[in-house]
Parts: sequence; structure tokens; C-alpha cells
Amino acid sequence: MRVGVLETQREQTQLQVVKVPGYLIQKENWQLMVDGSWQQSGRTGMAYVLFEDGAKSPAASFLLIPEKQKRLRISSVLLQRNMYSVSVDGGFAGKVTIVDKGLKKCRSSPVCVRASVASTPLRAKNQQLKIGNSEKTVRIGVLGASGYTGAEIVRLLANHPYFAITVMTADRKAGQPFGSVFPHLNTQELPNMVAIKDADFSDVDAVFCCLPHGTTQEIIKGLPEQLKVVDLSADFRLKNIAEYEEWYGQPHKAPILQEEAVYGLTEIYREEIENARLVANPGCYPTSIQLPLMPLIEAGLIELSNIIIDAKSGVSGAGRGAKEANLYTEIAEGMHSYGITKHRHVPEIEQGLSGVANSKVTVSFTPHLMPMSRGMQSTIYVKMATGVTTDDLYHHLIATYENEEFVKVLGKGVVPHTRHVRGSNYCLLNVFQDRIPGRAIIISVIDNLVKGASGQALQNLNLMMGFPENTGLNYQPLFP
Repeated sequence: MRVGVLETQREQTQLQVVKVPGYLIQKENWQLMVDGSWQQSGRTGMAYVLFEDGAKSPAASFLLIPEKQKRLRISSVLLQRNMYSVSVDGGFAGKVTIVDKGLKKCRSSPVCVRASVASTPLRAKNQQLKIGNSEKTVRIGVLGASGYTGAEIVRLLANHPYFAITVMTADRKAGQPFGSVFPHLNTQELPNMVAIKDADFSDVDAVFCCLPHGTTQEIIKGLPEQLKVVDLSADFRLKNIAEYEEWYGQPHKAPILQEEAVYGLTEIYREEIENARLVANPGCYPTSIQLPLMPLIEAGLIELSNIIIDAKSGVSGAGRGAKEANLYTEIAEGMHSYGITKHRHVPEIEQGLSGVANSKVTVSFTPHLMPMSRGMQSTIYVKMATGVTTDDLYHHLIATYENEEFVKVLGKGVVPHTRHVRGSNYCLLNVFQDRIPGRAIIISVIDNLVKGASGQALQNLNLMMGFPENTGLNYQPLFP
């Protein structure tokens, strides 16, 4: 048994490390302990801990993995003397495999581990990168920077103290300055956009992938494995490959990555996101719908049948591509429904709700396009469980989100407005009594480009990189 200080992403804390049947001997007298377990506040998991020969306590923590996470594919920079990079890819069965001539043969272990040492030293995790007059620690790539979500990522990162954009791709805008495509952001010092085939990822630690559905799978599969990735497309959101192929009409080209991806609804899956390499950022409609419904379903406060969702989005949700249906004269002074019974966010919504219900949940969902550039409102009609009142729903949502910065339940009777979240990462909620006995109406509003896309993506990458999740997101809504 060893007792030492392990450095977690949030704090240094005393953890008890037990059961260490195998280790890897690396250069410079370092040992990577394999298959240790850790215990803290009743939680247990696996620990990969770095010791120096003869040391009684670890010099650095490599990774803490909750027991419920069955698979891992993680890369990290260890704070060693020569700052070697070590990648680990393992499960709960198999043998230890060493992939590097510089490593000695290790003892057998019940955990399958692949480890390699980079041939060139890498920058340590906390070493700062100087760009212009600012100092940053994490180098960011934005893939698909010429779309609305890519531009919103760039806007949000302008005030991020730790992230610096070093690579931007846009195949059709390759060679152009970003400010020429989005003049409202031309005051920032940014690299010119390049075709993705010409992008140099040696100067990148993490990427936001803002590419269209279907193209993302091959792109992410070809990225260096040490990169952290937040994917804003739908390509890795659905766990069932057959369901993806049914709703998106094409085969999935990266099923192994699909298994690895963590669904990035931040307030619900925070712990899983912290340990992820690849996060599938949720869609805008699913974000606005799952945030109020998942806690209520998990608590058994509403019936699983007859959930009706009437959702409305600004035109930016349809993307920046030139489409006749999105022309001003087609959109202005009116509204219309689309994707009736077949919108691609339906399986994503039902997957999340079914997961917390532990049974199949089917919803009636109809989206509408509104003559506004950004904003989203979901009006949700539910039947309450026997004996449950709207006060019960209201107070449960307050209790669920009282410590959350970006999800707010408004005062009783206050109606959420899309104009009150414009440009921000907030989700505003409220519950109302339907005039039909036993039924309630829930209203949820977000900015579809921020909490519904780029803001939540930044919230997720903050967690993945060990920073406070609100970093760079303290924007108040724009009004009027």
C-alpha cells in the first residue's frame, strides 16, 4: 500500500493508492505504476501514478479513471525531467504491451496498456506559450473556422486567458485572413486560414472540430492521437451506429472512435468529460430539451409517455451555406415548421432521456424556424406523475441547478425570453401549470450558437484541460 499526494485536475488531495501489480521502467529512473486503485469520499477507480525510484510519494499523477469508465484512450504530458510524452490506451483485460525500445520489459498485469516515449521533448503541461503580448498555455486548432460555430469559437476565445489559436482551417477560404471573412473579429491577431490537408498539428494541443456531419469522422480519425478533440458535428453523438446510419443516411467510418466519445452535455456528464479525449458536443435542440427533462425523468416526477416538444430556432442554426429556403425574403415576417417527424435531433434527445429513465422514451418533437439570427426556445408539455405538482417540478429543478453557473431557473411566473440569453452561455428555465389538470409546461431558452454549440464546446474543453469550466465564458447577454 502506498499513500501519497496525487495531483488531480481540480486540486491536490490525499488519496490512498492500493493494488499495484505492475509497472513500467522508463528512462531517467521513473516508474509508471499501472493498475493502482484510488479511493476518495466513497468513490473508487483506477490510478496511473508516476514515481521516481526510491521515492515514498509520487512526483506527478498521470491519470485517475472512475471504475464505471470501461474504456480509455488518453494522452498526456508527464512532468518528467526531460518532459517525455507518454500515451496510454487500455481496458480491463489483456496483457501489457510495450511499444518503444527505450522501455524495459514490464511485469504482467491484468490491465492492457500501450506506452511509448516520444523521441523529442515536449512542452510541459504548465509551461506557458507566449503569443504576441499575451501568455497562453494551450494551443488551439479550429477546424471549419469559416462557419458560424467556428466564428463563435473565435469570438469566445478572444478573452480566454489560457487558450491561443494557432491553426485555423477552412478549405474554401484557404489563404485568407480570418478578419476578411468575419470583419467583426478583424481586431484579433490570428493565423490565416489553411486547407485542412495543409494544417500543421505539431503546434496544437486541442481542436474544436466545426466541420459538417459526415466529414468529421475521417478528419478526426486522422488527427494525432494526443490531441484533445471537441466535435461540434453529430458524428459521435449517437452510441448506436445503426441508428446513426438510419437517421443520417450514410455509413459511420469511425466506429472505434464512436465507442470512445463522451457525450458533452456538461452539467449532466461533467465527470466523464473531465477524463475524455474526444467529446461529442450536443446539438442545440437536445441541449435546451435535455437540461430540464433529464433531472425530472431521473427523479420520476413526470410520465415517460406523451412528452410533446414545440421548439423554435434562429436561422443561424441552419448553418452559413447559401440555401434558397434561408434567404431573407423566405424567412422574414413569418415562421415555418421543418423536419416534421424526421428531424435528426430526435434520436439524440431520446437517447439521453432513455438513458436516465432506464427504459425507452419516445417524444413528439416539431422544430420551427424563426425570423431571427440566433436564439432558441423549447416549449415542453409533460404529464406529471401521480401526486406530483408543478411546485415539485419547479423546486426539483432549482435543487438540481442551484450551484450551476450557466443553468438558471427563473422566479415563479417569470417567462424565459430568447433575447435574455443572446450572446451568452446561459440556459433559462421555468415551469408553469397547464390548464389541463395533471399537466405542466416547461420553457427553456438558450442561444443556439453559444450554449447550443460553441459556448458549451468551450465549457467542455475547459474541463478536459483542467481549467474552471467558466473560463472565457463570462459574457453577459446582449440587450437590446
